[in-house]
Amino acid sequence: MTELVQIRDEKDAIMKMELFTEIQAIEKEYQVIEKFLSGAEYATVDIIQTLREFKNNLNRISAHILTLYTLKGQKTKITWDSLLTNIDNALETIQTSSKPNPRTTIRLSLKISDPKIEQIMSYLSVLKESLQ
Repeated sequence: MTELVQIRDEKDAIMKMELFTEIQAIEKEYQVIEKFLSGAEYATVDIIQTLREFKNNLNRISAHILTLYTLKGQKTKITWDSLLTNIDNALETIQTSSKPNPRTTIRLSLKISDPKIEQIMSYLSVLKESLQ
């Protein structure tokens, strides 16, 4: 029985470390998005890549959170589907528009999301602190 507990503890520690690393990555992507929305110049292809990476990391973080809660026998609900959908819509609009305006498109997509990207990042920051 002790071996099973040790294996579970090791898996839990690995998952927490992976989650911590994913949160660090998404924080960097969020900083780029914030700078871009504040007026910093980035190539459209670079901002598209950053948005994709942000979305992919948020999906991975969601999976880690759900797994950790499940391992502890608890239920949770991830509520940021609106943000993920709006990022997809922004990416599609930027890529298919004849005159793309990435800054306006991204700003609008993030503004209509519920919860807001800032709320999600605040939650992830608190979660990251709890993993240390």
